[in-house]
Amino acid sequence: MIDMQNSYFEFPELGEVRDELVASINELIHAAHDAGRPVVLVRTEHTRDRSTWTLNMREDGEGFAYPGTEQAEFLDGLATGGHVEVVKTRDSAFFETDLRAELDRLGVDHLLVCGVSTHSCVAQTAIDGFAENLHVAVARDAISSDNSALSEALLEFLEDQMRQPLLDRVQSLELLRNGRWPD
Repeated sequence: MIDMQNSYFEFPELGEVRDELVASINELIHAAHDAGRPVVLVRTEHTRDRSTWTLNMREDGEGFAYPGTEQAEFLDGLATGGHVEVVKTRDSAFFETDLRAELDRLGVDHLLVCGVSTHSCVAQTAIDGFAENLHVAVARDAISSDNSALSEALLEFLEDQMRQPLLDRVQSLELLRNGRWPD
C-alpha cells in the first residue's frame, strides 16, 4: 500500500475519493491478513533541511510530509496496525529503501500494489518491481490519482509492456485469498 497519507489527499481530486479508497484498501488489507499474507505500508517523508527533497521540490521551495506532522500521518480509518512499514523519499518504494530486503525476508516475490498516486508513486514502484524481477499486479479499484490522463497512460504501459495485470476488486481479493497469479 503506497502513500495513503494526509498530504496526498490535499489534492481535491484525491480528497473526493478518500473514503471510498480507504474502504477498498482496507478490504484488501483484511483479505491479506485473513490469508496470512504480509502487508507492507509505504509512506513518504521528507526532512526540513531539504536533503531528501526532489529537484522539483527544491525548485519550488516546497517540502512536505515532514516526520511528526499531520501531513506525514496515514489517513484516519486506514487499517495500519501490525504491518511492515517502509519510508521513502522518492516515487519508487524501492529507491534507497529497505523494501527489497523486507520482501526477501518475508519470502515475497509477488506484489499487489495499491494506493496513490497512480501516475507517479504507484507506477514507479510497479516499474521498479519489474526491474527487481518481481511479479507485480495493480489493484485497479484501490488506486487513485490527481492526473487521470497520465494514470491511464501509465497503467496501459504497465499492462502492455511490463505484463503486469490490472486487477479489479474481485480479482484482487481472489489473488490475496488463494495466491493464484492471474493468467
